[in-house]
Amino acid sequence: MKTLLTAAVLAGLSFTPAHALEFLVGEERADSSLNSYEFGLIELALQKADGDHTVSRASVGEANQSRLLEELATGSADFHIIFSGIDQERFDKLATVPIPLQRGLLGHRVLIVSEDSKNKVAAVKTIEDLKNISIGSGTGWPDTQILEAAGLKVSDAKYENLFKMVEGGRIDGFARGVAEPYAEVSARSGEMPSLTIDESIIIVYPFDMFLFLNKDDKERYDILMQGFTRAYEDGSFMEYFENHPRIKEVFEQAKIDDRIRFEIENPLLPKEIAAIPDQFWHGR
Repeated sequence: MKTLLTAAVLAGLSFTPAHALEFLVGEERADSSLNSYEFGLIELALQKADGDHTVSRASVGEANQSRLLEELATGSADFHIIFSGIDQERFDKLATVPIPLQRGLLGHRVLIVSEDSKNKVAAVKTIEDLKNISIGSGTGWPDTQILEAAGLKVSDAKYENLFKMVEGGRIDGFARGVAEPYAEVSARSGEMPSLTIDESIIIVYPFDMFLFLNKDDKERYDILMQGFTRAYEDGSFMEYFENHPRIKEVFEQAKIDDRIRFEIENPLLPKEIAAIPDQFWHGR
């Protein structure tokens, strides 16, 4: 990986021997199984790093994502790490581990729809058609601003409420990263049986999930960077990525190449993240 990472990625990084540290990961969702991919990557990085570190979940409930990140930035959070989408403000306020966790798949958005709205979404063929459907996205998520900047009709709400809004016909679809909706819809099949996943369109922009820490937490940052560096060098990151059930579902079920593709800009992407080499992004 040393031959792949640019100076921008490794700037300021110094690996030092570390004693055992606890890593508390803030999780917004009650069902921790939906975050198994991200949590497993943190476990992998800590296994590869020097030291005998532990990682555990710290539930933060249905809190606003922006507030959680602000708590982390100010040092008032009850956790050490949170994984979230990236924008310039988050990059400036927090220490960002510059490894796209889903290799850019989070910026490939498909829609969770209902039996009532699926035909309307399937009829979308042009960008003007896309602008005429209503799309849900989370309050405080960078995705919400990205979709709005493209001129799309966006309604924001708390994560769990967005599923209810689709089912209740208040929005036509809920935009999710392509690695997310299959487990989410399956988990709600009993209480929300009308939810399904659109198979016709995909909205694409440069974006992904990253790990954030408080800027003063240099020791944990360096441990994670050391671990991720080694995981890429020995191939274990790619082995994990290619074999995790959530990622395998993307390539087995989502049929990315068969969808009508709408590419939009990401005005929130920090230049340092845009400079991460192509080897760390899927399909580049």
